[in-house]
Amino acid sequence: MTDSTATAPTDGRTPILAVALLAMIAVLWGFNWPIMKIGLAEIPPWVFRAGASIVSCAGLFLISAIAGHSLRVPPGQWRAVILGGILNITFFNIFVAYGVTAMDAGRAGIIGYTMPLWATLIGTMVLKERLGARAIAGLTVGLAGMALLFSVDAAVLTGSAVGPLLVLGGAISWGAGTVVIKHARLTMPITVAVAWQHLIGVVPIAIVAVAWDWQNVGEISLWPMMALVYNMLITGIICYWAYFKVVQMLPVVASTVGTLMVPVIGVFANELIFGVTPHLVDYIALVCVAVAVFLVVVRPRQR
Repeated sequence: MTDSTATAPTDGRTPILAVALLAMIAVLWGFNWPIMKIGLAEIPPWVFRAGASIVSCAGLFLISAIAGHSLRVPPGQWRAVILGGILNITFFNIFVAYGVTAMDAGRAGIIGYTMPLWATLIGTMVLKERLGARAIAGLTVGLAGMALLFSVDAAVLTGSAVGPLLVLGGAISWGAGTVVIKHARLTMPITVAVAWQHLIGVVPIAIVAVAWDWQNVGEISLWPMMALVYNMLITGIICYWAYFKVVQMLPVVASTVGTLMVPVIGVFANELIFGVTPHLVDYIALVCVAVAVFLVVVRPRQR
């Protein structure tokens, strides 16, 4: 990346590269939900996330250096970067890592991608802005979809909703971190900002991994190890770079709505990998989340 400023095409057309990158992100991030579950079956969550984030952090710094960016954090921006790292990396990754082990991976993906809903709600509270009719409708529809998934998974887990609650906590944390970064008006290139967030966010994860969770590591077979490598290289580096490249090429709204294909792919990837056939409730919840996020992030064109 050579510029951190998002720019939209002046002729109103979406660049082919942006469409290709969004399609790639949908497939790679969508498949990561069941892939992550495979890795967490044998690798403890703190160790899994520490290993993945350390390598991803190094990769993002390397990309930034190759692009010729300064790796320095400008004065006055450390607070936002630190808070963003804790919310976007530490809390999100640990909540999701534990949550996905306790519930269906496809449903976890749907809940995880409610992030734009919570970003809108938190942003409204922080900025003291009034929620419009579209936002209220979106939040209502989104919460209805969450209620469906919670009811189904609670029944499967004999009354426990721990898995969905943890993934929901991750989505809320991601939303809060998005608000922090969005309103901090960072002047550094976005890849540098993300690299620093990875570095800051992985520190507490690595400390817990070394001090406690490492003792829970047993023999690791091929596929869980490959799942860890996938998170190190594919989702942590390639997908993050591709996503923020799309943000650079398109308006933020377009890039955000484009990620709605991720939970769709996640549901069917879960069926392909684990043989878990989606139920009617999964399709209904998926539609609810898609409609909700669309209502929240897409504004009608002014005439």
